[in-house]
Parts: sequence; structure tokens; C-alpha cells
Amino acid sequence: MQILVLLIFLIAWLFIFWLGAIAFEITGLERSKARFQSLSALSGTGFTTSEAESIVNHPGRRRIATWLIFIGNTGIIVFILILILYLRNGLMSPTLPHIIIVILPLLVLMLSMRFGIVNKLSSVIVRSFRKKEVASRLVLDELLLKTGEYGIARLSVKWRENMPNFKLKDYNLPGKEFSILAIERNDNILPFPGENKLLLEGDRLLCYGKLTELPVSDSQTT
Repeated sequence: MQILVLLIFLIAWLFIFWLGAIAFEITGLERSKARFQSLSALSGTGFTTSEAESIVNHPGRRRIATWLIFIGNTGIIVFILILILYLRNGLMSPTLPHIIIVILPLLVLMLSMRFGIVNKLSSVIVRSFRKKEVASRLVLDELLLKTGEYGIARLSVKWRENMPNFKLKDYNLPGKEFSILAIERNDNILPFPGENKLLLEGDRLLCYGKLTELPVSDSQTT
């Protein structure tokens, strides 16, 4: 029973670390940096780096780090108290079922990391939250061409301060029949951009699709 409690603590710690890394990544941090900063905050280890400054100077990331530091310190105190109680009462030798129960979750976790399942799940969660973040920020600048229910339009994003950089695939574009023809960036035209193309502040999208699926009211499409 004692070893099961310690295993639960380990799994919970890893789970919180993973969630913290995802939260940092949603704010725009690169994945390896997000995981490093999550580990740093959760373990209470500070590093004087430009990445650490980006955490402190960003309100959302600062809140995430605060919670990770609090949970990490509280968890360490509770873990030490439980360990002291177990030592006072005497540790029991683990039975074979206990050993199997401990090894199986760790084995599943190692295999998930080895085959990239954790990374894929992280990408799905981050992309989902980023789509929610920008879905309401796509607005119509100009309707360039209308042929029946379809047309070519120029869309832009309502940019805000400290908004993380999103790739084109992170934008929740409406409908399956909606295509990005080009990106207008200053005086340049970037034709047929790939889904991994990074969008910058001031970019506008030339799109072709069903007009009823545009993120505007009907009065703007008439």
C-alpha cells in the first residue's frame, strides 16, 4: 500500500508537469522551452535566462508559473510528511502484485514517450486551445469577388499585445471548402502558404470559400 501511495504521487507530479508545459506552450513558448520552464517552476529551481524573463514579463505565463511553484512546494511538503509517517510506522516489503502495479504505469509512460504519443497528444491539446483563442479574431476586411454562394475575401486577425505567434494550421478556418490562396505581408504576396507558415502581426489572408461561412454578419456580405 505504501509503495502505491508513492506511485500516485509520482504520476500526479508528472501529470502536473505535463499540464504546466502545455499551458506554457499555448501562450506561445516553444515545446522544449515550455517543458524546461514547467520543470523549473514545479521543482522550485530558478534560472536567470531570457526565457525566464519571458515568463515574468508575460501575465499569463506568470500566473501559470505561480501555480506550478505553489503546487510543487506544497507537494514536496506533503510527500515528506507522508514519508516520515511511513518510516515511523515501518516500511512494508512490496508484494508481487504491488510491484506489477508499479511497473505497468511506468512502462506505459515510457512507451508513450518513446513512440511520440505524449507529443501528439500535447499537439492536439495545444492546437485545440489555440483555435479557440483565434477563432473569434478572424474578421472580414474586404469581399473581393462573389459568385453565387462562393467568393474571394480578405481576412485579418484582431491582434492584441503579447499575442503568441500562430501557425496557419492553428487558425480555426470555417468549413472544409475554405482555402487560403495567399498571405499579404506588407508589400509582399506569399502564394499558397503551407499549414506550418507562421503568421505575423499585420498579415492578411486572401481566402476562397463559402460566403455564409465567413466570420461576419450577413449584412457585410451583401
